[in-house]
Amino acid sequence: MKLFLLCFAFVLSCVMLISQLSYRYIQNEMTTNDVFYLQQIVDKVDQYLTLNFSSFQTILFSLETSVQANMDNLEVIRNQVRQLYQMNSGYVSNIYLIKSDLSIIGGSTATRIFDEALTERKPLFDAADRNRLTTIVSEPYQSPYSGWTITMVRYLNNAPVPMAVAVDLDLKAIEEALFKINKQEQMDLALVTPSGQVIAGFSQSGGAVTVQDHTFAIGDMPGEQLVDTNVSRLQVRSHEGKQIAILKQPTEKFNWFILSVNDESRLNAALSRLEKYYMGLLLGGLVLSLLISFIIAKYIRTPLYRLKTKMKRVEQGDLETVISLDRNDEFGDLSKAFDRMLEQIVELIRRSDIQNELRRKLEIQVLQSQINPHFLYNTLGAISHVSHLGQLDKVDTVIGSLISLLEYGVADAPKQVVLRDELHNAEDYIAIQNIRYNRSFQFSTHVEEGLMDFPVFRMLLQPLVENSIFHGYSGGQTEGPISVHAFRDGPFTVIEVADQGAGIPGDRIGQLLTSEPEEEATGRKRIGMNNIHQRIRLHYGEPYGLQLISTPGKGTRVRALFPATPGKGGA
Repeated sequence: MKLFLLCFAFVLSCVMLISQLSYRYIQNEMTTNDVFYLQQIVDKVDQYLTLNFSSFQTILFSLETSVQANMDNLEVIRNQVRQLYQMNSGYVSNIYLIKSDLSIIGGSTATRIFDEALTERKPLFDAADRNRLTTIVSEPYQSPYSGWTITMVRYLNNAPVPMAVAVDLDLKAIEEALFKINKQEQMDLALVTPSGQVIAGFSQSGGAVTVQDHTFAIGDMPGEQLVDTNVSRLQVRSHEGKQIAILKQPTEKFNWFILSVNDESRLNAALSRLEKYYMGLLLGGLVLSLLISFIIAKYIRTPLYRLKTKMKRVEQGDLETVISLDRNDEFGDLSKAFDRMLEQIVELIRRSDIQNELRRKLEIQVLQSQINPHFLYNTLGAISHVSHLGQLDKVDTVIGSLISLLEYGVADAPKQVVLRDELHNAEDYIAIQNIRYNRSFQFSTHVEEGLMDFPVFRMLLQPLVENSIFHGYSGGQTEGPISVHAFRDGPFTVIEVADQGAGIPGDRIGQLLTSEPEEEATGRKRIGMNNIHQRIRLHYGEPYGLQLISTPGKGTRVRALFPATPGKGGA
């Protein structure tokens, strides 16, 4: 369960993190794209106004050319003004000529009838008269014939009488174009003058934008102050505290500003749709997290549970348990490695049991050999013989040596002793054999300094000395020296027993270390060299043990190899 919850938390956290980062990224991109899109719309509006400006200029130039060509025929001029107006009535409110007395020759029906002089035309005529080489664009004003309008006027040069050509812009047509954009794009566009007057636009008056007498305010900021700022993008708050984004851009041809007022409703609508998609994504991520967590938990938990069960059985002592895990992944490798480890443990236990059994047999053999009835019989017979001969000093020697042998023999066989004790035991054994066989086996020792206290196995030297007497000197029929050498040789401590007897044939040397000793006719079974060889190897491992060096007719040397440092070895 913990694994499932951990996987679930991890996967769900990843899904939520990725979703949140994606949402923030898309939100920023949408905000950037929205600003870019608004800028594109404002640029299109400016292009539209530039195109209209060119059209108005063309109308003025056409009228100027027509009037100059027909100055002597007033009726022709009237007809041309009327026709030019009818051709462009979709773009302009009126086309007319302003005379110096402020009367007009108009193109629209009303101005053809009511052509009297009006004082409101004086600023237009005077501005054209002062700037005879340019086209003048008036401030917006209320005309009795064109309504709320703006007039483009140009002085008529080379005319016999002072006169100006004028075009009243159809601001309603421009406003309808802006309203169409506002409706489609869910925004509020307007054209305003530098003084803050509204030329056209602001379809949502009464909301964020307040319009009164062709002046406006957005929130608490008056239109004149807003237009007078140097920044092109700014944020204000409405009276309801709603954030309002404003984009301001001057027009290329007119001395106007295009204002885009956006309460971010379009962006909020898009973000609302995105939030719905985001919530759906989170819900899908939740379901996906549950599914993935279940699969991962099952994929990991099943093999772990089986391995845990297997280890539990092994812990309870069932080393033969078999729980197969046939997988080609890390869990399969782990299961196979665990099986191999179990096999090795079972094999080691089996080997340990074999070695323990062998060690037990060898130690029992040593114990059985330490007190041998035949040996005691011969020794006691030797004591009786020398006592009849009156050699009482030899009796004391034999009895003392026998007591030492018996005391040494009844001790704990597996317990190690020092080399000094083994030498004393060998001396007692040779003393008895000298009297028993009435021989003089000269026993000598040559021990390197520091090796007298070297730990060795009990009954190490006595079987080797016995082997020298039994094989080297034909069972006591001949006599000769027996020497013990102890020295260090590289990684080994060598304890060597040497004689100068008959030697051992080459084909027999290998057998002595691998076979049990033959029984004597009396049934006595001696400790063979194989026993000593196996005991050393069981305790220290290879390459330790016995080495036989023998030359027929010249003698035999038996070397016992121990680690140079006591306590080290493969046991």
